[in-house]
Amino acid sequence: MFYYSKKKKIRGWKRQKRKIERWKQNAINLDIHYLRNYHREYEKLWIHPFYAWVRKNPPNWYNQLLLDAMIEVYLEWHQKMMDENEEFYLKIWLYDPNFINSQIVVAYRDCFDCYNKAFKIREENKEFPFNKFHSLRDKLEEFQWDLHIETDYYDENELNEWLEEGGLTEKEMSKIKGKAYETIKFENEFGGFLQYSLDKGDIWIGTLKKKDNTVIV
Repeated sequence: MFYYSKKKKIRGWKRQKRKIERWKQNAINLDIHYLRNYHREYEKLWIHPFYAWVRKNPPNWYNQLLLDAMIEVYLEWHQKMMDENEEFYLKIWLYDPNFINSQIVVAYRDCFDCYNKAFKIREENKEFPFNKFHSLRDKLEEFQWDLHIETDYYDENELNEWLEEGGLTEKEMSKIKGKAYETIKFENEFGGFLQYSLDKGDIWIGTLKKKDNTVIV
């Protein structure tokens, strides 16, 4: 039995490695009939015990194996989308440092523009972390990587409810508000409220380049 906690290590790495191959085989055959009906699909890293209610990042060597499998799945999906002969959105969303949240996303037709503003662009000039995935550098350089922010959103009304229920202290609430990189006021039929945006890390959005280094949208 495999389990983890903050105090115990994950055991059975050979079996954990086999889970990557099973994930890849399940993900690689894009259901084009489903996509034609619903116009979008995604594949997350559904690998226990990492992707669970409380998520835990695998070690870096395991992430490299996962990312290699993701690239292989992406390329298969890309070929299927090219066969559709329509514009499409196909990206790898690579989370750093929260790698286990990474996923492959595809959309076209009515959903073609659905994800264009899914994440806030990070203005900071930062290089892609090739050093974390050194064994895959050649493959990763075939993609254009655009940097965005992984954001946690906190609704002021929710914070107040947590405070009243004892799930949050005044100090913790002040800390959340103080860490927000952006605060937006919303208005609805019940009045106005604030939303606090906290920076959780980076999201690198990868798009395959053409042979002449232009980007395939």
